[in-house]
Amino acid sequence: MSKNGKVISIINMKGGVGKTALSVGISSFLSEKKDEKVLLIDSDPQFNATQAFIDPEDYLKSEKTIFKLFKPQTELHQSFVMPKREELVTKINKNLDILMGDLNLVLVNKSSDSGLIKRLKRFITKNNLRNYYDYIIIDCPPTLTLYTDSALVSSDYYLIPNRIDRYSNIGISSLNRAIGDLIDQEDLELKCLGLIYTMVQNHLSDKQKEVKAELESNKAMENIYVFKSSTSLVNDMQVGKQGPIATRYAKSNKDISDVVDELQALLSKNSSKEGVTVDG
Repeated sequence: MSKNGKVISIINMKGGVGKTALSVGISSFLSEKKDEKVLLIDSDPQFNATQAFIDPEDYLKSEKTIFKLFKPQTELHQSFVMPKREELVTKINKNLDILMGDLNLVLVNKSSDSGLIKRLKRFITKNNLRNYYDYIIIDCPPTLTLYTDSALVSSDYYLIPNRIDRYSNIGISSLNRAIGDLIDQEDLELKCLGLIYTMVQNHLSDKQKEVKAELESNKAMENIYVFKSSTSLVNDMQVGKQGPIATRYAKSNKDISDVVDELQALLSKNSSKEGVTVDG
């Protein structure tokens, strides 16, 4: 039976907003607690999402990384051969697979090959991954790069993790414009599922309340849904040989549970093609 899997990019142009922690937390919760089949794609050259699941020694032994999709051809007339799913994807557990990130991505970020932007989308399509997975979550770089564009071109939706501070707020308008331009250029049916506040303290200060209200009243937020759920300041989303532990700590587990429930409700609503698009 066709799964009609959803492809979701998690993106913010600013680092330090909990983007990777959210990607890892959502992927882990969907696969472990919701019994959903999930592929996590690490398209960030820093490959922190990969480090949440893969032991360094195992990583160094493996050649199954996203770099294989973007690696420059060594010979002038050499044609690219699309890898099969099993040639790139690494199994984490029964329901969770990962397409590992790679620091070598920095080598091709400035490539002039316009076809590279659709390489990830073709990989998903050629391998029929939407019918194999319920969710494909893409952890994007914190900058606008070839890999960010490639992720967005491949996606049905995107999520914006955001801290409650003025520096984080500044990037939302720029992100909207950049994504709006990409939607126009590539004729995409890409929808913003919403903004999720991350690293939130139990009680917001008056200053934080002011910053939050300022963001939500900004014109850039007119068509962006703000999640009622958020993730806390508690830094449980650690990485290492034991894997992500966010779902093993009560506070973080509750946070991610609420986010995933709200996310699935939004996806159900949007399945009727009533999603909100971003105006450039």
